[in-house]
Amino acid sequence: MTLSDYFQNIDKRIISMTGEGETSFQIKIGNQVIEQRFTTEEQASGVKKYFTGTIQDIKSTPDAILNFWTDDIENYLLPGSKEIDAIWQSKDDTGYLRIIPGYELSGTDYRRNIFYYCRQPESNPGYMLYGHAMVVMLGQWARQNGMLLLHSACVGINGKGVLLSARGGGGKSTLAVSCLLNGFDFVSDDYILVNQEGPLKAMPLYRTVSLNQDMASVLNPGLPVIRIDAERNDKLMMDASCYEFRESLPVHAIIYPNLTDNDSPAIKETPRGPVLVKLIDSTASQLGYIRDPEAYRQMSQRLIGIPVYEIGLCKDPEKNVKCLLEFIQKEI
Repeated sequence: MTLSDYFQNIDKRIISMTGEGETSFQIKIGNQVIEQRFTTEEQASGVKKYFTGTIQDIKSTPDAILNFWTDDIENYLLPGSKEIDAIWQSKDDTGYLRIIPGYELSGTDYRRNIFYYCRQPESNPGYMLYGHAMVVMLGQWARQNGMLLLHSACVGINGKGVLLSARGGGGKSTLAVSCLLNGFDFVSDDYILVNQEGPLKAMPLYRTVSLNQDMASVLNPGLPVIRIDAERNDKLMMDASCYEFRESLPVHAIIYPNLTDNDSPAIKETPRGPVLVKLIDSTASQLGYIRDPEAYRQMSQRLIGIPVYEIGLCKDPEKNVKCLLEFIQKEI
């Protein structure tokens, strides 16, 4: 049995589990239509909020399908995988499968361009319900379609973009949203798509932005709040589709935000290695690429030639934005 055959058997189980109501929706990324499918209306409506501004109003034949559902992973173990309690992987010409017993299943049917993500019901279901599972599958989809998904923000000026890459709490989203509010070219504050070949370009995944509540009160973006994420310190997810997002922005540098107690911000060149390691490790953690050396290789090769800088952020968002603006205008 090929993996494509295996996934077609899974399709039958998914159909048998699917309830009533709106359990699917379509989004458009670039020129690709992607259909996201769920087994419950609650799952579909929860994830749909993340894709404000990219929803397809009229259903069309999708270029790819993403399936998300929750079930006991024991139901999907193949012969030879039942005796293990760690990561189990398989790959052939028709697909890829990764199973962590008691935790999750992810896979890709290459022949039909269908992606699968099943989560053990009691395994952190609240967090997986709102967006993250779809980011995992969109990362798989991107790699099959000549792109990579990175955990990074991207902003720019006059068509010249920079990646803002830092771990959570490093000021990345605050700086990116501050740039959005001040008229910068804007792609995302959290996740971006980049092309695997040619000059590096960033593309948006969705039209939402996130801020913790104290910085939202400082910046006062005036954007509709879609959701308050209780599992991420009540972070606010907001609809930013009223702003123009750049569909493609050339990337000329990677900038690592670092919070300081200084009165003024400053940007300086910094060693490339540590920043790239943090960016790649953060992406790998978010997208489930642990023990996937090919994913690490692809990200490393894609980013290795890009200049890297550090911006020491002060407590004044306006000063930080002005510093970044002057840097992009003068140095890139």
